[in-house]
Amino acid sequence: MFKRFLAPAILSLAVFGAAPMTAMAGPFETLEKSTDKGVSAAVDSFLSVLSRKGATVFAVVEHAKGAEKVGMEMKPATLVIFGNPKLGTPLMLESASIGIDLPMKALFLEGEDGKTQVLYTDIKLVALRHGIDPEGPAVQKVANALEGLTNAATK
Repeated sequence: MFKRFLAPAILSLAVFGAAPMTAMAGPFETLEKSTDKGVSAAVDSFLSVLSRKGATVFAVVEHAKGAEKVGMEMKPATLVIFGNPKLGTPLMLESASIGIDLPMKALFLEGEDGKTQVLYTDIKLVALRHGIDPEGPAVQKVANALEGLTNAATK
């Protein structure tokens, strides 16, 4: 059991010691993209792409509407919770604990500059936390899918 966690711990030191590609600083290394589309339009684009790709949308959470319900105001922020068993199941077969981080999520929010920010967790680091090779084929498939989906939503 100790060996299973030792290799990922050592590898995580190498990953976290390296400069992040497009990641925000933080414990979960959130990847970020931006678009000139408004939050609603970016979410609609994302949902359309998810539908075309056969993904399941489990929930769409509109945080600003929740804030309104308690008499508070905030800029638009929408969380989309989505997944695809063809991509997620192989990860769970490698380590069932990754289920705590699945399905995937993407947060669309209005940034200070007025642009919409699209945030999502780097699946390679999620895999690493669960003892899965971040360069393995199952992780690569999910990483490529997330890249394509978020690119489509921000174009």
